[in-house]
Amino acid sequence: MNYILDLDGTLVDSIEDLGNAINYALSELGFPTYSKEEVKAFVGNGAINFVMKSLGNKPDKLEEVYKLFMEYYSKHCIDTVKPYPGVLEFLEENSGRCAILTNKSIDQTLKILKKFDFEKHFTCVLGGDSAPEKKPSPSGIFKIIEDSKWNLSETLMVGDDVPDICAAQAAGIKVAVVLSGFGVAEELLELKPDFVFTNFEEFASACPLHT
Repeated sequence: MNYILDLDGTLVDSIEDLGNAINYALSELGFPTYSKEEVKAFVGNGAINFVMKSLGNKPDKLEEVYKLFMEYYSKHCIDTVKPYPGVLEFLEENSGRCAILTNKSIDQTLKILKKFDFEKHFTCVLGGDSAPEKKPSPSGIFKIIEDSKWNLSETLMVGDDVPDICAAQAAGIKVAVVLSGFGVAEELLELKPDFVFTNFEEFASACPLHT
């Protein structure tokens, strides 16, 4: 089995760094800030959508807040980020049979992977600005499968949010969801993913899955 893995909320807990960055940007412009739990609801569809959700009814400030957020987060995206339990062991056991598909920028993605020496385990790493289109488009999945010379029927998407499930279903591959990330459990379950796990460690312990 080959695995296409999401990053934030699936492999790594990055919520504190994301929260610090958006709160910095908002506070610089005199806007109220958010708790860690509130920030979770903004994650999943790329940085521009993340910032847009944080602004609520102030879309006219999008460009200013986005610029401040990206400048700060690019410098601080590895301050407190950490892999979830079970991730290191899973990657070591499945090295060369894994790829990353995230809506995060490729520069930030590579910086995080490099911090933990994870990049060596992946045949392909696609970010939101290096994939043909962001998730929920399936185009990133198709590119990974083509570049890695994999088969659709032998590839599993693993993620924590709606874009991961929708991309996998549009591509015609099975999808496993972990409920410990940034997605809302009720919304995820409504989409009927093929496999559901409490967290990544539980998913890793169940592998290889019978698809």
